[in-house]
Amino acid sequence: MRALRTAGLAIVVALIGAHTRAAGQTTLPSLRIDAPDSLEAVAQRVGRFPVDRLTTAMTLAGLTRAGQPIDVLLIAESSDLARGTPPWISGFADAERNLVVLFPNRARSYPSDSLETLFHHEVAHILFSRAARGRPVPRWFNEGLALAAERPVGLGDRSRLAWTLVRYGGISLAELERLFGTNLAADQRAYTIASALVRDLLRAHGEASAGRILSMVGRDHPFDEAFETATGEPLPVAIDRFWSRQRQWARWIPFLTGPAFLWMAITLLALFAIRAHRLRRAKQRRLWEAEEQSEIEPALRERLVDSDPNASGGAYEVH
Repeated sequence: MRALRTAGLAIVVALIGAHTRAAGQTTLPSLRIDAPDSLEAVAQRVGRFPVDRLTTAMTLAGLTRAGQPIDVLLIAESSDLARGTPPWISGFADAERNLVVLFPNRARSYPSDSLETLFHHEVAHILFSRAARGRPVPRWFNEGLALAAERPVGLGDRSRLAWTLVRYGGISLAELERLFGTNLAADQRAYTIASALVRDLLRAHGEASAGRILSMVGRDHPFDEAFETATGEPLPVAIDRFWSRQRQWARWIPFLTGPAFLWMAITLLALFAIRAHRLRRAKQRRLWEAEEQSEIEPALRERLVDSDPNASGGAYEVH
């Protein structure tokens, strides 16, 4: 930040301020957005992001007071910091300095799908660190929790998880932890698994369990111990349950993606199309027959009247 100022870049500051929302008396974070001249318009857009969406992160962190203001620094791709940061990293949080750094041009790189979700993701990391009083939390839990705070799970997330299971299968927590920061492919794989794993834990034990875990970590309890105390379930048991569920689903993936299922689906669609076509043709024939009948009956009636002047209609048959 000092280097940017000495280089003469103008700093755009947008103070969003503290907000109190109806869902409890939760005080949301105050945010200060800094950016160079080239990103002034982006900074103004970030300043308009709805702050109340951070309520989810506050809830997961178990916080009612957000604490000190958070500085959000937008970085241009031409800067030394951007050139020195691996291209697959779109942002990071420095909890000790209450600082979030975002690279707006990289915001659509998985796991984020927009600058707004990236923004919420990184601010969530600051809040989680505050809930844990700065004590270290496993990366897989931290990132998975931030993804849960950032957005609901989508079809893209499920597709990535299915592909990851087919290609790699399950891994241990130690292996998952090592994947982060290795390279683009490993990083995306790590985020995919961490997201699914943490969401599974939250479904099993409730959203409030995350805040309890972070609070106990903040009181110097080891993470495994904090997890078991907060949830009533040993962490290895929870992890085994998660992978057991994924393996059950994974058994179907080769069949659903294989040629046998594909041809079966094509055959069923073809049969359905043939039946629908026959029903349409039968309906059309009935309409034609009804039209012909409506045209024939008046003509026959006229012929009967002409052949028998005393006839005024009456019953007759058409063959």
